[in-house]
Amino acid sequence: MKGVIDSSTRWYIDFLNSLPIAVYRTTIEGKIVFCNRAYARIFGFDNIGELIGYPVINLYRNKKDRGILVNTIMQRGRVTDLPVAFVKRDRIPIWCAVTARAVLDDDGIVVHLDGMMRDITGEIEEKGETPSLDGVFRAGNDIIFIFDLHGNILDVNAAGTELLGYAADDLRNRSMTDLLIPRHRELFLLFFSDILKFGSEQVVLSLVDKDGKMHHLDCHALLVKKENRAQHIKGIAQDITDRMKQQKARANNEKLQGVLEMAGGVAHRLNQPLTIVNNLLDEVISDIRPDDVNYEKIMTVQNQIIKMNEITQKIGNVRKYAAMDYVAGVKIVDIDKTS
Repeated sequence: MKGVIDSSTRWYIDFLNSLPIAVYRTTIEGKIVFCNRAYARIFGFDNIGELIGYPVINLYRNKKDRGILVNTIMQRGRVTDLPVAFVKRDRIPIWCAVTARAVLDDDGIVVHLDGMMRDITGEIEEKGETPSLDGVFRAGNDIIFIFDLHGNILDVNAAGTELLGYAADDLRNRSMTDLLIPRHRELFLLFFSDILKFGSEQVVLSLVDKDGKMHHLDCHALLVKKENRAQHIKGIAQDITDRMKQQKARANNEKLQGVLEMAGGVAHRLNQPLTIVNNLLDEVISDIRPDDVNYEKIMTVQNQIIKMNEITQKIGNVRKYAAMDYVAGVKIVDIDKTS
């Protein structure tokens, strides 16, 4: 570091360098701003100075993991013990459990990512023969996947290939994130993280098949270990697309029933006071002269009452459910489209 370092700053630096866990700070663009000695040792650097300003993406085994990690942190604020595949300076592959959070400036803009990591390479086994599905799984109605520890598809049964419209060879070694809808890619990363941490996990993921059709899969996955080291992941999934459509239709019907009941009640309750106001207003207008100072005000009131009558009629004629965006993500019933 350049410049004079006061005693308090030196104390903090010495403290961070004494920690057995790797600590670091990077910019959003991916430059290392600070790291301690444990971080340098994990990646095989001789000293901290070599890493300051270093492009952190060079340490990722899969470059796209950096983007997914950053997007996940920015959306959720932090990640905890997320297993990520890295490489050392000499390209030796390693695995690290990453805990990181977003650092905001006074305007709420993310400026840094602060984190710590620990080497978990010894807990994960990546060698050995590529696992494949046995005949029972291949013939089943459920969709069966086998993934490597990076989320790439190693094998898939006939039910899976039929659903997705691809041949098995076209799916092998392909990242599962390529098949997911964009908003579920970060969800899949967290899903995989939990599998590696807890041994199993369940999630509903939305995929797009070869023809562009969306499918919703209820996925259960299990971490397969040998001699207490993770080898690969087996997943079983059911296509719940039709079930979700039915649930959505049922929810819309329930919304419609609620809207109809509310609309009928509101229209009924408004009609009586509006009828009285209309009658009284007609009497006032018949007695007021055009040159009266209140004439224009009375006519304005009449125009607004006419609009209220029209709105009440629309409320009473509601026949379907339709919503429109209001503010702050809130939706309200679109009266013009429902009547």
